[in-house]
Amino acid sequence: MSLEIVFAQMIVIVILVCVGIGLYKRKYIDETMSEKLSAIVVDVCNPVLCLSCGLEAKGAAGHKEIAFAFMAAFLVYAFLLVSGFFVPKICGISRENQKYYNMMMVYGNIGFIGIPVAIAVLPPEAMLYVIILNIMYSVIFYTHGIWLMGAKKEAHFRLQPGLVCSVLTIIIFWFELSFPDIVTQSITYIGNATTFLSMTLLGCSFAAVSAKVFKGNWKTYLFIILKMLAIPVVLGYLLSLLKVNEYMVQAFVLLAAMPAGNMPLMLAKQVGEDTEVLTQGILLTTIVTPLSLLLVTLVL
Repeated sequence: MSLEIVFAQMIVIVILVCVGIGLYKRKYIDETMSEKLSAIVVDVCNPVLCLSCGLEAKGAAGHKEIAFAFMAAFLVYAFLLVSGFFVPKICGISRENQKYYNMMMVYGNIGFIGIPVAIAVLPPEAMLYVIILNIMYSVIFYTHGIWLMGAKKEAHFRLQPGLVCSVLTIIIFWFELSFPDIVTQSITYIGNATTFLSMTLLGCSFAAVSAKVFKGNWKTYLFIILKMLAIPVVLGYLLSLLKVNEYMVQAFVLLAAMPAGNMPLMLAKQVGEDTEVLTQGILLTTIVTPLSLLLVTLVL
């Protein structure tokens, strides 16, 4: 496994987070603007990024293989959803914080960190499954994620742009639709803004909380061990029982071992939820990623 790629992504994350800290400290971004930018990431940039993934990967396989891969990806998220419900309870997380740990368990950083690492360490045949899992991520996030984080807010009982884009991505992927270059380039540019904005806003969240965010407690560390090590290994074993090909196993297990992603944090900001738990989880899981990925890969 190429740890250089993992460390390179960690350095990029640190740089972008520091940019966010600087912008917050110099008051270029305040809490109100942070919420508005988070809404842009959730409702515009990330959905368009999903479309970009579909355009890049269309025509990579036959319909039968694609349909089976989508079904397997759905089963992966079913497993993560169940894990997200039970693991916080096993760790003794307080009831009011369980939904945040649920989100961190289900929604890893499979795009910004996951795709570059997958390109570096997996064979080209496995990339189809990386893209499909990213598409399924959007479908689940803009249904389950929105419900879990915003169910008490009537304003969020609406047709989500992310869900619309996820369905469009599946249609584009299945029918191998093409668009003029000016359209695809626009989609790419808008989607690429997701990384900068989400990482910068993570820095703003970090700047807004105290240094105790790094300390955690035994419950947090137990959760991290289960999320980053135990759950990916168990998932790999279950996939092997289904007799899926090794490329799919490699792709899905590698992405399941990614640190907590930024989209739950963006959504929490958008709906006015507390962000300290999510900020702590994202930072701590990202820090341990190089070691945990190495261990998971050795077991795999």
